[in-house]
Amino acid sequence: MQGFKGFALFCDCDFLFLDDVVKLFKCADYSKGVSVVKHDYVPKEKTKFLNNKQFIYPRKNWSSLMLWNCGYHNNLEMSVYNVNNVDPGFLHQFKWLKDDMIGEIPHEWNWLEGHYHEPDDGSPKAIHYTRGGPWFDDCKDVEYAELWEQEYKELMESKNV
Repeated sequence: MQGFKGFALFCDCDFLFLDDVVKLFKCADYSKGVSVVKHDYVPKEKTKFLNNKQFIYPRKNWSSLMLWNCGYHNNLEMSVYNVNNVDPGFLHQFKWLKDDMIGEIPHEWNWLEGHYHEPDDGSPKAIHYTRGGPWFDDCKDVEYAELWEQEYKELMESKNV
């Protein structure tokens, strides 16, 4: 928590950013403990990627992209010990924060692939391949796979691999 000062960004490892992350920080609500995309998301599938059980719970996917207000008074209890020893549901659902302590980021910054659809929902600034990304053989045909493939190609070319 950066010595409980400033803001910190966390996101899951299955994101592809299409816009400048600096703009994301401008979405933070400095009066709240954390700012997230408040998805109204209930998965239809009983299992998720790699046949893992799909859990349905309040604030689903909110913790996949977070702008932490590290100095916020309620966040002071987020010690390394607490984070490593509490129930995962406590963390994923921000149970130490009341609803009015959680700020909101536009959903374009945590665009759930397969859930949001252009143009009805706008267009993504960061794609979250929550159902499995195109780097897996079984997910080569997910939405926005071509964008990830292009980024990967450019990365490999820049490294002369």
